[in-house]
Amino acid sequence: MSACLASAGACLASACLPARALATPAVSLHAAFVPETLGHPTTVNFRVQIAPTTELLPPPLTEADISYPAGLDISLSGLGIETCSAQTLELTGLQGCPADSLMGEGRAIAEFPVKHEVFRETAQIAIVRTAEQEGHLAMLLYVYDETAVSAQLILPSQALPGVTPFGGRLEIQVPLVSTLPEAPDLAVAEIQLVLGPKDLVYYERAHGKEIRYKPAGVRLPGRCPRGGFPFTVELGFLGGSHAGSATAIPCPRRSRKAR
Repeated sequence: MSACLASAGACLASACLPARALATPAVSLHAAFVPETLGHPTTVNFRVQIAPTTELLPPPLTEADISYPAGLDISLSGLGIETCSAQTLELTGLQGCPADSLMGEGRAIAEFPVKHEVFRETAQIAIVRTAEQEGHLAMLLYVYDETAVSAQLILPSQALPGVTPFGGRLEIQVPLVSTLPEAPDLAVAEIQLVLGPKDLVYYERAHGKEIRYKPAGVRLPGRCPRGGFPFTVELGFLGGSHAGSATAIPCPRRSRKAR
């Protein structure tokens, strides 16, 4: 996933395991709202974990679809009021993007084999708004390693319509990342995403002055659906296998009393 991982593999080229087909992994999904107050802005948190079943590593990830509940409108959240291009990220990194294009953050954990052991590396993620695609909100997940300036990976993403009971879905494209010739592509073990983190700050000019403010963020619906707020994730892997998971955030206690 990063130049750091690639260089680590290069140092141990003779010890890497050969590439081969991998079994469908086990996938788990965790979602949370912080805070959990109906009708008010919140931070939306996702965590997807991928674990091998019979193999040392899960197969390389190629795509991810995360469906989220009806009533959560990311495009109307006030997040990402400016845009940044993939070319800008490639040339200058995150510092070249407008501060008001940042929508969230996260991290990714990648795994690579050395002999019969699995090693892990963690990279940071910045969620940046980019130009709309066919009328849909588009984002770039910029994966970078703070310890290696040249390490970067860009995952295009779109917010697309969902199918009931979901209001929409995030479609994320994941490019393959090779480490060494004849060695397996990097395996993704975990992805965490946070939309609208509490430390997010935007800037606005008014009366000749620059004003700092915090964007409102994603607003929770005023009512909680029966059974809670549903989420699902569907993952695609190299070789054509797929796996998924589902979860639901329970209704806030006050909402349950009101019913």
